[in-house]
Amino acid sequence: VAAGLGMGACSAHPGAAVSTSNGNYSIEEINEAVAQFDVVTAGQSGVGEQQARAALVNAPQLAAVGAAVGVAVTDEEIDSTIAQIAQKAGGQSPELGRATREILRSMLLGQKLSDFANANPAAVSTMNEVFAQARATSDARINPRFAQPSLGGGQAAATPLFGDAVSGGQQDPMAALMGGGSAN
Repeated sequence: VAAGLGMGACSAHPGAAVSTSNGNYSIEEINEAVAQFDVVTAGQSGVGEQQARAALVNAPQLAAVGAAVGVAVTDEEIDSTIAQIAQKAGGQSPELGRATREILRSMLLGQKLSDFANANPAAVSTMNEVFAQARATSDARINPRFAQPSLGGGQAAATPLFGDAVSGGQQDPMAALMGGGSAN
C-alpha cells in the first residue's frame, strides 16, 4: 500500500531520522543526543527528539546564513558551552556524540545569528535572502514517521498523515499509520 501511494518511507536512507547535506543521523543518534543533553543539564534540558531533529534539519540553512555574514560556532565554543551548562546545572560533561555536537552547533548558531541581526538591522534582509535561498535548495529530510518541522521554524510542526507505514513492527501495528504513536 505504501509503495502504491508513493511513500518510500525513508528508503533512500533506511534507519535515518534526519538526512541533510551535513550527513545522515540515525534514530539512535537522536536518542543519544537527547540523553546527553539530559546528562549535561542534570535532567533539566527541555531538548526533546522533535527539537533535536528540527535543529539538525535547519543546520545547513543556518550555516549558509552564518557564512554570508561571518558568524560561526567553533568546536571550542561547543565544548565551553557544554562545560558551563554542566557546571551551572550540576550535570556532567560527557564526550559528545556527532549528532549532539551538530544540534548544539545549530542552536548556538541560531542564537548568534539572532544577536547579530539585533545588532545589525541593515543585515537582516540579506540574512533572510540567504536563508530563503538555502531553504529552497535544501535536501534536508526528516523520516516521515516523525512530525515535520518547517525549515527555519516559521510554522508549527506538521504530523504526517500516514507516518512511516513501512516500519510498523516497532510498536502497536497501527501506531506507524497514525504518525508513530505517543512515544515519538
